Amino acid sequence: MPPQAEVRDFPADGLRRRQGSATTVPDDASERVYTWQEVAKHNTAHSAWVIVGSKVYDLTSWVDNHPGGREVLLLMAGRDATAAFESYHPFTDKPRKILGKFEVGAVSNHEFPQYRPDSGFYSTMNKRLAAYFKENKLNPKSPWPGVWRMILVSACAVACFLACNNFWAGALPPWARVLAAAAFGVLQAMPLLHVMHDSSHTAFGNSQAWWSYGGRLFMDFYAGANMTSWHYQHVVGHHIYTNVYQADPDLPVADEGDPRRLVDRQTWKPLYQYQHLYLPPLYGILGLKFRIQDLTDTFFGGKNGPVRVNPISTYRWAEMWLSKIVWALWRIVLPLKCFDISQGQFWALFLVSEWMTGYFLAFNFQVSHVSTECEYPLGEKHSEAISDEWAVSQVKSSVDYGHDSWLTAFFSGALNYQVTHHLYPGVSQYHYPAIAPIIKQTCKEFGVEYRCLPNFASAFWAHIKHLKNMGERGVPAEVHMG
Repeated sequence: MPPQAEVRDFPADGLRRRQGSATTVPDDASERVYTWQEVAKHNTAHSAWVIVGSKVYDLTSWVDNHPGGREVLLLMAGRDATAAFESYHPFTDKPRKILGKFEVGAVSNHEFPQYRPDSGFYSTMNKRLAAYFKENKLNPKSPWPGVWRMILVSACAVACFLACNNFWAGALPPWARVLAAAAFGVLQAMPLLHVMHDSSHTAFGNSQAWWSYGGRLFMDFYAGANMTSWHYQHVVGHHIYTNVYQADPDLPVADEGDPRRLVDRQTWKPLYQYQHLYLPPLYGILGLKFRIQDLTDTFFGGKNGPVRVNPISTYRWAEMWLSKIVWALWRIVLPLKCFDISQGQFWALFLVSEWMTGYFLAFNFQVSHVSTECEYPLGEKHSEAISDEWAVSQVKSSVDYGHDSWLTAFFSGALNYQVTHHLYPGVSQYHYPAIAPIIKQTCKEFGVEYRCLPNFASAFWAHIKHLKNMGERGVPAEVHMG
């Protein structure tokens, strides 16, 4: 495992330093000031603090009253929740008014580099989308388009699972069973891209019951991975610090020791010349990697890349073990004990399915951010601040493709509308084709380039080209002291 990124302190905006002291204090000297390390200790239901902007809030009494559910709030406890707060409450000012009641002080520094404040770009977009949903009487989180789609996908998945495992003894030739195994691999990934992904962002239905049960049904019990681990990697890390080196868990966390070289600050090694050849085949093990990393990193290690994992409840530990046992029983034990299939045939077809799941997920994820079309904040040199505001950075670090294809949107879980997804993660993916033009127009008015490639093939080759470019560049990493 590559070494963890070093911990740095980043001064909070709008604060001044006390003469002769390393502590930063607000202009109002009577206000209590906390470091991010102090706030980080308040990361449980018994004491839940968050940072929003330059202020610290004690939300302990609000945990069980939070309309978005306690799980979401506890994920953000003990950390900077600024971007999460703004992106999950884009269409109303009510949460901000409530938040003010819980203020306990200011923060003097930050765990990760900070974005510039919104210049009006994101707020303008929010008003336009709020008007769109109101005028068309639409629920931004309606689960029903996903429900009927996944009923069809699940039915096909069951049929392919039975077929590849020879449930109808001798009814299908070997080549047909291999195709069924490959199809099952894709169908294993599809509910993750639809129900699970939207659920992890509170975009599948209007209650925690929808998000928790829908998401965990498919992620934990159907795929054998773990929703809690995904929350930390994807929701807490990747969506807040997209493509920010040493803050986004989807990127390497250290200058050396990773088989991937994705940003200039990583030390170049001769092996990287071939990463465009050796990395794509390795994408097939993504599903297996997820299932192992749940245990080694999130639950036992207490970190997911650079992201700290808050204390995990006994309930979540029990659920994790139970889901993995249930998955192993239906996915492995059931076919071997009850179907007409040999050990050799089963494991060969199991690997075919898993490889297809890994490829399908990995390429859907990678082409949207690891691309010649995307930018990498702090990828070239270290800085205490990110030059763009959060919403602008989301647009620059993402790339869309295939907007004219409903089939592309279906098979990618609308990840081909990556810009829209990153700006509005709490909105159901089935609204993306309709609201993307509003976002695109706002980008044009504010001079923010909205990148959209013609199709998946062009996005795929832009990804491969980025791997090749970064492998060929012998750019030495900068050495940062302190």
